[in-house]
Amino acid sequence: MFRKVLFPTDFSEGAYKAAKRFEKTNEARVGEVVLLHVVDEGTIEDLMNGYSLLYDSEEVELKDVEEKLKEKVMEKLQAKVEDVKRVFKTENVKPVVRSGIPWEEIAKVAEEEDVSLILLPTHGKLGFSKELLGSTAMRVVKKTFRPVLLLKPKCRCGGEEE
Repeated sequence: MFRKVLFPTDFSEGAYKAAKRFEKTNEARVGEVVLLHVVDEGTIEDLMNGYSLLYDSEEVELKDVEEKLKEKVMEKLQAKVEDVKRVFKTENVKPVVRSGIPWEEIAKVAEEEDVSLILLPTHGKLGFSKELLGSTAMRVVKKTFRPVLLLKPKCRCGGEEE
């Protein structure tokens, strides 16, 4: 049994496939799943693109946009809780939203939550373009001392291609 699994998601097809592959191959129950999404601080700055549209201060507007984005992300995570319970064979799912640099926040949450496993897809939303600079998954592997299970979106498992 896995005591506590950290499952970071960017809501991509890769994250969905990683969860499905875990469901197919894992027979053990999971004590608790920490379902994490990190709002990339770079994405928020890109959205604003240096403009303060509604407020007198760009900093105040950035904070407001970040908070609203985190609220929407929490709603998306809450909508996934029942699926996560089924996939991971658990009754305990803790949705968590952070903002920052995704690989750094994943490593921090893994330590704070004292997880026994981090489950990561090898490819998320950014795909190949991000691969050239170093993927989030590889940076998490380098940064954390926690066990990490990397799952490819496509592989041959038992002679069958998925």
